[in-house]
Amino acid sequence: MLDDFEGFTSGNETMHKHSDRWGKLSFGVGVLDTLTGGGIPRRGIVELAGDPGAGKTQIALRLALNVQRQVEGSSVVYVATEHPFPSRRLLQMESEYKRLHHSDGAVQRHNFADHILVERVTNVPTLMACLFERLPRLLEKTVVSLLIIDSITSPFLDEEDYVERAETFRTMVHDLHRYQERHNMAILVTNQVRCVFDSWPLDNAQIVPALGLAWGSLVHTRIQLSRLTNTNNKQCTVVFGPTIRPAHGFFHINNSGPADVVNQSVGDD
Repeated sequence: MLDDFEGFTSGNETMHKHSDRWGKLSFGVGVLDTLTGGGIPRRGIVELAGDPGAGKTQIALRLALNVQRQVEGSSVVYVATEHPFPSRRLLQMESEYKRLHHSDGAVQRHNFADHILVERVTNVPTLMACLFERLPRLLEKTVVSLLIIDSITSPFLDEEDYVERAETFRTMVHDLHRYQERHNMAILVTNQVRCVFDSWPLDNAQIVPALGLAWGSLVHTRIQLSRLTNTNNKQCTVVFGPTIRPAHGFFHINNSGPADVVNQSVGDD
């Protein structure tokens, strides 16, 4: 442990010496970048929670495209746990992404889909094998700028031993943090939500991310999505984050993926 000690430095020196640690990867969507202060950080677990159809996978796919433009020569690892990976939708979004950046020669020449490395897992043992047996081997030979787990919820739905589940969460996140320190990559996980009733009568339901405090206490930044009634718009809310304030904004989904809503601004919560 003493070999890792670099000596004391001032706060200002640290920001310059380790500027890549504190950098963020842009979503490429104005409202999401505004809410998060520039995008997803390369340290800590960033959670995107929301009900089905709220746009979690759409945002994950857009981020998977956009980070490749920011980190030259990098790939994205996408672990799909709930549904087969949406390859057709990715190709549609890639085509639209190139159309939106038609004047950027590097974007036009780059095959984004070839640099999104997908693995499908369905339970906790296969998820652990993916993350801690196969992923380390990949990281030794491939530059990975982003790991996406879509979703963290599904493999743990049938786990009934909550003490063991909590220990698995702690071990998993601890090792993922080590990957971040060694390889300087961002981690985004999606999460389902649950309806919680605090008391009787059942008219005060609260929508909260799944997996409880055992998981939530390990999350670095939590962003929650929701569908709005009588409109195609979605709401994005920052619940907490160490360097960003609680706030909300709006987006919608089109052929290119998540996009800003015209004449809608970010508001504080």
